[in-house]
Amino acid sequence: MVRKVTDVTGMDFVDVTAQHGDKLLSAPLNATFIHRQTLAGAVRFTTVELGELEGKLASAADKALALELELFAELAQSVIAEADVIARAAQALALFDVEASLAEFAEDHNYTRPQIDESRAFKIVAARHPVVEAALASGTRFVANGCDLGPDDRVWLLTGPNMAGKSTYLRQNALIAILAQMGSYVPAKSAHIGIVDRLFSRVGAADDLARGRSTFMVEMVETAAILNQASDRSLVILDEIGRGTATFDGLSIAWSVLEYLHEQNRARALFATHFHELTLLTQKLSNLKNITMRVT
Repeated sequence: MVRKVTDVTGMDFVDVTAQHGDKLLSAPLNATFIHRQTLAGAVRFTTVELGELEGKLASAADKALALELELFAELAQSVIAEADVIARAAQALALFDVEASLAEFAEDHNYTRPQIDESRAFKIVAARHPVVEAALASGTRFVANGCDLGPDDRVWLLTGPNMAGKSTYLRQNALIAILAQMGSYVPAKSAHIGIVDRLFSRVGAADDLARGRSTFMVEMVETAAILNQASDRSLVILDEIGRGTATFDGLSIAWSVLEYLHEQNRARALFATHFHELTLLTQKLSNLKNITMRVT
């Protein structure tokens, strides 16, 4: 029995059973078949033709790899030569993609075109939270709320029980400001927003153990950053400042922050709190307005 085999090195052999191997080792067949290996049950031979074929195959693989690398290098050079054109095309396609997506979404979800100008206005009628609204179960209606941080009432003090929607209300107005200034329609009946230079948010409670900062410390550091950086064109949302410490201390901090925000930063702001004592500040701060969440 004669068969062709390939070993782990990739070399090809003529594999002959042991009982016939001697015939290939003697004349005249030994002139054609070159002995390479003797195994327990077989003898392996090669030939000049097999050696040449093996060399051609190895050479072909090397040539194929060299040709592949050459073609890839040419392709890479062609792409690099057109890099500016490709980048501009990609940028244009990305812009079309974003604008088309925003337009389609606005049409499907009844968004409106906001009015953006240089004023200090922030008047939104029947605003909705875009993410919460999208997450509601089918048939459930999002309760829309307006917001008017005009020159006379540029700071709103928001009160209400837990789960009444205070944090959602703060976030939805901030998101609408971002959407409006990025060129998107907004989830509201109408919106008039004077340009916001920066948006500051102090919402949620979380510690920073890696830096050795407690929840209260994180809250104070972020609040300090807001008070140091906010301008009269900024929009600030603050959710329950002072809740991370003792009640009287927290009330004192919230009171001071609200006063400073009103008198020094003069930013448009939404300030949610459970400290109902802060409502007395409307008697002292002329541009502060008390607002509460209506619940059933």
